[in-house]
This record gives sequence, structure tokens and C-alpha cells, in this order.
Amino acid sequence: MEKLYRLATAVAAVSMGFANAQLAQVDNDTMPTSMFMTRPQSLAPVLNITHSGDFSQGYIFIGPYQHPGAGPYIFDKFGNLVWDGFGITGSTNAHDFKVCQYRGKPHLCFSQMNQRNGYGVGQGLIIDSSYRVVASVQTGRDAMPADMHEMNVIDDDDNPTAILTSYRAIPYDLSGYNITTGMGWLSEGMFQEIDIQSGEVLFEWYSSEHVDPSDSQVLPDTADISGDGLKRTTAWDYYHINSIDKSKRTGNYLVSARHVSSIYYVNATDQSIIWTLSYQGRSDFECTNFNFSYQHDARIVSENDTHTEFTFFDNASNCYNQTDQESSGRFITIDHETKKATQTRRVLPPGSISSCSQGNTQLLENGNVFQGWGDKSWISEHDADDNLVLAAHFTRGDAVTAMNYRAFSFGWESTPANTKPAVYSYARTKDGANQIHVSWNGATTVATWTFYAAQEIGQEFKKIGSTGHRGFETIWSAPEYYAWIMVEAVAWDGNSLGNSSFQPTFVPSSVLVDHCDESGCQAATTFGPMAI
Repeated sequence: MEKLYRLATAVAAVSMGFANAQLAQVDNDTMPTSMFMTRPQSLAPVLNITHSGDFSQGYIFIGPYQHPGAGPYIFDKFGNLVWDGFGITGSTNAHDFKVCQYRGKPHLCFSQMNQRNGYGVGQGLIIDSSYRVVASVQTGRDAMPADMHEMNVIDDDDNPTAILTSYRAIPYDLSGYNITTGMGWLSEGMFQEIDIQSGEVLFEWYSSEHVDPSDSQVLPDTADISGDGLKRTTAWDYYHINSIDKSKRTGNYLVSARHVSSIYYVNATDQSIIWTLSYQGRSDFECTNFNFSYQHDARIVSENDTHTEFTFFDNASNCYNQTDQESSGRFITIDHETKKATQTRRVLPPGSISSCSQGNTQLLENGNVFQGWGDKSWISEHDADDNLVLAAHFTRGDAVTAMNYRAFSFGWESTPANTKPAVYSYARTKDGANQIHVSWNGATTVATWTFYAAQEIGQEFKKIGSTGHRGFETIWSAPEYYAWIMVEAVAWDGNSLGNSSFQPTFVPSSVLVDHCDESGCQAATTFGPMAI
């Protein structure tokens, strides 16, 4: 795996400018999308690398939404598209898109969601290394459908489970919040741990049974996603659950909730809250050298009898109130004996970013930190000394609606078993030479492309050349014109990975040829005179 990634990144580094030249703004200036002749209907976002240094091995995993090409995507760290997952979720969004272990092997996991105001309605999906759906997981019992905020697969070779969040509106007496003309509605957060194969609910927890609405830092009708509490469709989202992590040591759950600006440690046996950490509300620990609010993505790093270390993404703002001028990733150690919580590391954004919603902090194996900046559509990586080693974004300007819930970096290897390389062949005239475009969506194991050609079907296809894999779509110039093209994908060890189908060469007509050059034809902009 390491050798494959080093080869791919070495080639990508040489061809970074080449790959970027293939990108076109077919949408608008604020949300540019990709253009590839072998995948012309792709609306993959353009990942613009603004800073590049000694980043770690691995690919980038994002799931943009409120974007023309909403869906899951994999990029390399030079900004080249690797996998375009648009369409795998149908007309829904893909959130929390990442590599997970399922039955002992790497898979891709994400939440397939219909978007609502501040949450989602859908299910969790697991796909294999050929990008085929192999499992889905839904909430059980009387719960509402799964929400976008967590799809946490816990691998057990015999009984893998998944933790899903969900939101539920319940009738509630909100007279203490000036809703006195009738019954109010409260939106509570919940989570379940579910056996993926059987669908059995192994554990569930509802916020209204353990956290009083008076703990909320966001009152009814005071924020864009708070809800006003007047109707079931606008229930007051007092809690806003947004991450669940399960302790490998104790089996208990670390729960983050945005609207109470609190992190909870929940007992897996009796559902009770063992401890709470908050800067603004009730807390079992003193925050000695930090503050935080409206946080996301709390993850356990280590535990023992006296200390717990964990990370979270501190938004520090919900766009209405804030505790800091910029968001950050925080590393916290709590001392259960002294009842003090201490910040041991803080990872700041590339530039001064204040993320009002979403975001995550991922600790990598080498000590680097990878962060998604939520509604600001930035991603970044920082080394063990917190130096910025990678920064990128996929939108431009401030008035942009496109967002990305979480961003991750993982190793990934795929030779798709059920697809082939895609080929587009072009020649301006039959007296010229072919420009051949080739790609294989999602393939990470291709080192070189070998080209074969014939003048007509039925003839033997002869080898006409080869070139290294460059970016998502490689372009190669043939020595002369050929009517039919086939391309073979070759691995770093020289083994064949698969062939494309036979593809005819497109040659423009005499009417069109004046609008074309040796590399291709310009896009039509209007209707012209009728060709005779």
C-alpha cells in the first residue's frame, strides 16, 4: 500500500500543473466544477490547493453538499480527483464520508441523507473497495430515521455494529420559554448502537431523559437552526447531538452536543451521565486554560483510571454568539482526581477561520492533525508541531452555500472489479494524430497506461505507446491517426489491471473543423447557420 501511494503521489507531483489544466469552471465562479472528456457529466468540485508542504500519506475524503455535484469524493493531496461518487447516494447527500473497517477489511462508510434544517433523515451505507454497496444500517425500535451527524462503524469480525444519531420532535411544555398559547415542541437528540447484520438495537439514549432544556445555550427562535418550538416541523432544537465515540476501554460513550456546548461521558450499562465537560454550562471539571462552545466531533485518544484525553473541533461560534475569534482543534486531558480539564494542544486554522457549524479534528497515526472546517469548505493538515502542511478549499468567495460536514485523510486502495477504464479519442483530421484521454474512476493502483490501436474492428490491435498515470484523466498524443483505440491499465509491478472497451475516434466534420485544434474542439455557445 505504501509503495503504491508513493508512486501515485510522485507522479501526481510532476503532473500537478497538467492535471489542473484539465479543470474547467462549468458552473460559476463560486463553486467551480471539473470537466473531463472521459467523464463529461461529472460535477466534481475543484479542490484548490493553497498550501502544500510535508503532508502525510493518504487521500482526502469529503462530501460536499448544497453544491451542484453533492456527493462523496476522494482526492489526492495534490488536488487531483480520485473517485467521483456523485450519484451513489441518488438525489441525497453524503455526510461523514470516510474509510472504516468492516469485517476486517477497509470499506467506505457514510450517511446517506435527505437534508433538513440542521439535521438529516436517512440511513448509513457501507461500500467496498469496488464502490459497491454491501450493507446499509437504519435506526430501530420506535426511533426516527438516522441523522447525518454520526455513522460510526465499530468493527467486530463476528458482529460489527454502527452508532447512528437521530432527531425526534416531541410535545413539550415550553411555557418557561414564553410559549404559553398552547403545547410546544422540543427536538431531542438520540443515538443507537445497532448490530449491522441483524438490525438489533443494542443500546439507545435520548437527550430529554438526561439533559434538561434549561441547559441549552440556544433558546427558541434565536438561531438559524434553533427552531421556534411552535410546530412539530420547527421544534426547538435545544440539544443538537453531533458526535458519538465509543470507548475501547470501558464501552462507554463520549457524546458531543452543540446547543448545550457540552461533552458527556455516558454509561453504557444504565444510560446515566458519568461526567460532563462544559465551559458555558454545568461542568464536572474546571476548564483551566481554555474555553469552548458549539463544538463538534469529540473523539477519545486515551484513557486510564485517573485521566481521559480526547479531541474535539471547537467552533467557538454559532454565527450569533462566540467564545473565540477563530475555530480550532483542541486536545484536552481531564484529571478525574483534581477535577480539572487542561488543554494540551490547539490546532489553529489556515488564516483566521470562524466556522459557525460542522467541522472535525482527526488525529493521524504520525501525530499530524487533519481538519475539516465545516461551513467554510476548507480542509487543512498540520504536522506534529502544529505547522500547516496542507490547505485547500472547494469554493470561492464569502456568499457561498456549499459546505462539507467533515473531512478526513486515510490510506485507500482500489482496483474496481465491476468497471473499466473510460476512453475518449480525438483527432482533428485523419491526416493528423490522436489525442487520447483515459481515466478509471476510483482506481488507485494504476501506474501506467498502455495504448493499442487499429484502423477497423476485426483487425489486430497493436501497441502504439504508453505513458504514466497523471491525475484523474491522463491525456496522451498518439504518433499518428487511428480509427479505434483500446487502453490497458498497468500496475506498478507490470501486471495488467484491466482494459477499456474499443472506442472510436471522434473526427470533426468539415463544418466543425475550423472550431477545433489539435487538442480538441471549442465548446459551442449558440446555434450557427444550418450545414448544407
